Amino acid sequence: MAGRDTQLDKVRPTIRASWLRAQRLGVDPYLRAIPRLLSAEELERLQERADLIYVAAPMFETLVRAWDKERFMIGLSDRHGYILHVNGHPWVLQRAREINAMPGGGMAEELVGTTMVSVVLAQGRPDYVLWSENYCQAFHPWASLGAPVRHPITGEVIGVLGISGYGRIEVHADMVVRLADRLEQLLHHEELLRRVALLDEYHRFLLEHPHDTVFAIDGRGHICGISPSASELLASPHRLLGRSVLRVPDLRVQGFRSLVQQDEVRPYPVHVDVAEKASSLQAVAIPVQGQRQPVGTLLVLSRPRTVQRTRPTAGWQARYTFADLVGRAPAFQNCLALAQRAAGHDFPVLLLGESGTGKELLAHAIHAASPRRYGPFVVVNCGASTEELLAAELFGYVEGAFTGAARGGRAGKIELAHGGTLFLDEVEAMPPRMQVSLLRVLEDGVVVRVGAERPLTLDVRIVAASNEDLQRAVAQQRFRLDLYHRLSVFPILLPPLRDRTEDIPLLARTLLDHLGFSHLQVSPEALTLLCRYSWPGNVRELKHVLLRAAHAASGTVITPADLPPQFGAVPRQSAEPSGSLKEAEVALIRRTLAETGGNLTQAAARLGIHRVTLYRKMKRYRLS
Repeated sequence: MAGRDTQLDKVRPTIRASWLRAQRLGVDPYLRAIPRLLSAEELERLQERADLIYVAAPMFETLVRAWDKERFMIGLSDRHGYILHVNGHPWVLQRAREINAMPGGGMAEELVGTTMVSVVLAQGRPDYVLWSENYCQAFHPWASLGAPVRHPITGEVIGVLGISGYGRIEVHADMVVRLADRLEQLLHHEELLRRVALLDEYHRFLLEHPHDTVFAIDGRGHICGISPSASELLASPHRLLGRSVLRVPDLRVQGFRSLVQQDEVRPYPVHVDVAEKASSLQAVAIPVQGQRQPVGTLLVLSRPRTVQRTRPTAGWQARYTFADLVGRAPAFQNCLALAQRAAGHDFPVLLLGESGTGKELLAHAIHAASPRRYGPFVVVNCGASTEELLAAELFGYVEGAFTGAARGGRAGKIELAHGGTLFLDEVEAMPPRMQVSLLRVLEDGVVVRVGAERPLTLDVRIVAASNEDLQRAVAQQRFRLDLYHRLSVFPILLPPLRDRTEDIPLLARTLLDHLGFSHLQVSPEALTLLCRYSWPGNVRELKHVLLRAAHAASGTVITPADLPPQFGAVPRQSAEPSGSLKEAEVALIRRTLAETGGNLTQAAARLGIHRVTLYRKMKRYRLS
C-alpha cells in the first residue's frame, strides 16, 4: 500500500488524516530517501544550541549499552521534524543511513508525509506508525514509537523522542513515554541552572550599578528580572515579568538578537522606544555566558541626556571630519561605515588598532559627525602620565587637595568635555584605581574632583582607543571586565596599512599636500617600494618617510634614492629606451601580478600606475 492509494477506510483515523494532508501537499509516496537534509552549518548551529542533545546524548548512550543485543534505533527530532541525534544498533543505523534518516534529515509532513515524528508533532501526544502506515515507500520496512518532549517552562512541544526498528520492534509504548518524561526532567534541571546563572549575574550587576535600568532576559527572550529604576519609565514594570521583550506594547526594542544568532558573546547596541514617556533611549545588550553556552542577556537602558548646543571651548574642538580620512580599501571602508553609524548614537565607542593607524583622527571624525559636534572634543593620553597626574588631569582638583595644587583648583578633562566627547587614547595603560573612577563616571554621569566632597553631574560621551587586545588585558587582570563591557559597546577595528597597500598612492598624495609639498610627485619605482614595505608604524610612519623623502628630493619627483635605507632603494635607471629596461619592466609587472594573485587593482596600486595603464602594458607585452 502506498500513499497514493485512495482506499483509506481500513487505515486508522490519525494515519488517514496525515495521508490526506500529505496528498494535498504533493508529497511523492515513492520516495526512496529523505529528500531534504540540513547543511553542515545549519546542523552544527542546531546541535550546538539545542539543550535537547546535551541532555539526550548521555541517556541514549546508556540505553544502547544496556540493550546492546537488541536491533533498534533511538532518535531525537526538533519541533520542525529535523533529526538532531540518533543512536542504536550498528546494523539498524546503517539501514537508516541508506534513507538519510540521520542527523539533519527532515521528517516533517510536507517533506516525507506520514511518519512517527510528523504524527506525534501533529497531535502533541504519544503515538506509533507501523510499516505501511508510513506514507513513503522508503519507510515501509520501519516500525516506530514516539512521544513528544515539552519545554519545562512553557509546556509547548519542542521535539520528539522515538524508538524505531527495521522490520520489527519489541519495545512497549510506555517505555518511550518514560524516556520522554526523563528527558523533560533533565531539561528542567538545565533550565533552572541557566535561570540561576542569569539572575546571579543580574543581581551582581545591580549591586555594582544600583541606579541603572536593567532587564534580565532569558534565552527565549522572556523578561525574568526588572530593576527598581524601571518604574521611572514604566507605570507597572512588574507586569512585564514572564513576557517576551519583543511583545511588550509599551516597549519597542530594535536590534535585539537571539542568543543563537551571536557568533561572539559580546555587548552590542539596542534602541528602545518607551510609549508611556514618549521617549527614545539607547541601550546596551550584554549577553551572559554560562558554563557551556550563553544563558541570557542583560539589557541596560541609558538615561535620557540633553546635549549642549553652545560653541566648544577654544582649543577643544574636532579638527578632522570623515572627509579627511582617505582610503578606498574595502577593510578601511567598512571601518568608516561602522564609525559613521556610531556617530549617530551616544554609546561609548572603542577604537582598536595598531599604533599609527589613525584612531585619533577617526575619533575626531566621529565627534564632528555626532549630535555633540557643538560641544568640546577633549583628548587625554592615559599612558603619558603617572597615576597621580592622570587623576588630576582627568578629574581635576580643588584648592589645597595636594602640595602644589593651583589656587582655586582646576577643572579636569572630563569636566571640560561636558556636553561633548572625551577621547581616551591608550586606555589600556590606565591604572586599576583610575579604571574604577572612570566606571563611576560612565554609570552615574558624575565626577568628583580630587579633594572635593560634592560630585558634579556631567554629560560626556566616551571614545576610547587601545593599541592592544583589551580582552587579553582583561584575561591578564590588567583591565576591568565591567569597564571593558562599558567601553566596547561599539568596537571598531582599524586595519593596519600593510592590509590596505592599495591606498598607499592616494595616501602619499594626500600627505604630501598636507605637508606643503604639493609640487612633488612620487615616481612609480618609489611607489612600488612603498607598497612592498610592511609598515610597522602604519600611516604615521608613511607620513614621516614622505616628509624625509620630500626634503631629500632634488627635483619635483621623489625617487627610490630619496627613500630611507630600509626600503632597499635602487640606483636610478637610465631614461634611454633599451631592451634591458623593457625586460626589467616586464619582470616587475610579472612579479607584482604574482604577489597580488592576479588582482589588477592591487598590482596597479603597488606599481604606482592606473589600472588602465597596467592593462595596456600587459596587452603590449602579451602578459596574461
